[in-house]
Amino acid sequence: MQQGMTAKWGRWKGAVCGFFLVLLCPQNPKAQDTLHSPLALPLQFSGNFGEIRTGHFHTGLDIRTEGREGVPVLAAQDGQIGRIKVSDRGYGRALYLNGGGLTTVYAHLSSFHPDIEAWLQEAQYEKESWLFDGPPDQVFRFAMGDTIGWSGNSGRSFGPHLHFEVRDQRNQWPINPLHWVMKGQGVTQDDVPPEFRGVWVMPLEGSEVEGEAKRFRWSPAYGESAKVAGPFRLGIEAFDRMDGEPFSHGPYGMDVWLDGEMVHSHRMDTLDFSTNGDVVAHVDLAAWQDRRSRVHRLHRLPGNRLDIYAQVNSMSPFEVAPGDTSILDVVVLDMAGNQTQVKMALLGDSLPKSGEALRPVALDRNRRHRVTGGRAAVELPPGSLYADAVVTVLDDSTGRFAVECEARVTRSDYTLSVPVPADFVGSGDALVLCALDEKDEVDGTWVSDESGGYMSTKLDRFGIFEVRSDTLPPVIGRPQAASGKLSMTVSDDLSGLKRWEGRCGDQWMRLAFEKGVLWHPLEDGVLEAGQEVKVWAVDASGNLGHRTFTWPVQ
Repeated sequence: MQQGMTAKWGRWKGAVCGFFLVLLCPQNPKAQDTLHSPLALPLQFSGNFGEIRTGHFHTGLDIRTEGREGVPVLAAQDGQIGRIKVSDRGYGRALYLNGGGLTTVYAHLSSFHPDIEAWLQEAQYEKESWLFDGPPDQVFRFAMGDTIGWSGNSGRSFGPHLHFEVRDQRNQWPINPLHWVMKGQGVTQDDVPPEFRGVWVMPLEGSEVEGEAKRFRWSPAYGESAKVAGPFRLGIEAFDRMDGEPFSHGPYGMDVWLDGEMVHSHRMDTLDFSTNGDVVAHVDLAAWQDRRSRVHRLHRLPGNRLDIYAQVNSMSPFEVAPGDTSILDVVVLDMAGNQTQVKMALLGDSLPKSGEALRPVALDRNRRHRVTGGRAAVELPPGSLYADAVVTVLDDSTGRFAVECEARVTRSDYTLSVPVPADFVGSGDALVLCALDEKDEVDGTWVSDESGGYMSTKLDRFGIFEVRSDTLPPVIGRPQAASGKLSMTVSDDLSGLKRWEGRCGDQWMRLAFEKGVLWHPLEDGVLEAGQEVKVWAVDASGNLGHRTFTWPVQ
């Protein structure tokens, strides 16, 4: 079985790679079998394509830059800049290069090619906005291997690196970049097979695993088998170490057989941004949120729209009759052709006799529902759940409200209506619904209006919530001038910074906002000695903070 499987996989991988290249560039497939390495460094990764992240699959490669910014970023193919993006969130400063049927994306940059920077500066001053997202009205062409920018740590980045993507230019679907050969320094050799961590056996209501009515995580260290009694579902926990580094990545693919019949097969070849959030239906969310364990479900929730499966089990549970034995075979694959194989036995056992327990009624995901608890109410539109589930609303009478569901997340928004504390009714204060984590710290905020003593908010998660007022404006720190920048910290205690602006006299000035700091490039030549500089910051609740000072700062 192992030899046949290995040979079959090798043929299948080559066919898939060729299929994607022909699909993307039918007029000249060979022109697209190679891309230039986006860095003049051996490519080592801190994140790979299809890796599980909170709320999405990772859509590119996170390439290490030796812990530093300012590494030249090179064009992966001949092309023209089709989009420039500047933001304090997401990809930060990013370039999108179109050519040969592909769009390659370079994100978290510190700066762009000087010609692009000059054009961007004019566009930002014309619109009086540092934020930018769109195509340039000037042509910027680059040849494969040209420097188009420099690596950085902008946007939602937690350390210097380059986020690199390859997309189909026609629909902007991201494709696994490791389907291409990288010219230049190339990819570090990967001889390390994926790491199998365990099979999660999840008993349904009334079932047991190893004599207990709770989840069980089997690994080879436990033995060769596990006893199951009654219906159950399965999940596979595994990850990959692409280059032998300490970083753990997502596996490229996974195949699972039960008694010789394939019950699950998926590959991380391409993704669709419109359905990428359905990672929460692919992964076992409880294991991810509670333990950061990457457990791939072997059953497909009805609301799961992902197109990554060659074979997937429906919601029908598995079951092994008492006295029978079923054999589970698992193969985990990486892009370098390495694989790990594991076999376990599921031993059918009998359930002890017990009285019939009353079970909560699961809500039909295809219907509209209203669920109440005390003074709180939840409105669930059709299709807002990934699968039928029990939803409970709790009101503890202290001002905190819980919306509980084993699914933990929704497929689309639902509405939560809760009473506003008496002190806030009619006060005119900005009100914020806060999600609280297990440490009672704020883990999400939604600004909403009070009406008739209640506030209603559209949410995309379950959890614990409470209403707070937001009356404090953002705080802008003392200005400092150093390293060619005028900078000042800015912070907000609750709803978060929404917009900001700065002027020297009557002249608008570019102000970048990155990781809690507002900064202005002195090379713009806007600041004049003796002029008054004003900086404003507004939070999501509309509170205004400001600071005024005279240039140059003391």
